[in-house]
Amino acid sequence: MITIEDFTIMAIGFVAPLEGEISCCPVCGRNGIVKRTETEEPRCIHAEATEVFGDGTRTEPTDCCRLSS
Repeated sequence: MITIEDFTIMAIGFVAPLEGEISCCPVCGRNGIVKRTETEEPRCIHAEATEVFGDGTRTEPTDCCRLSS
């Protein structure tokens, strides 16, 4: 089963469970969630796809902007 979560339709300041707070992307101006990790460049995620498997899930951004560090 695959689900798509579109953060652009959520209001700024809304807190998406397990994801984070919706903010305005500094690159394109659309709503999204800023994610920073130690291994990847920071990104503003606008939409992501989640696929459920028998042994876990996989979540990948389908629409995002790379942010400068």
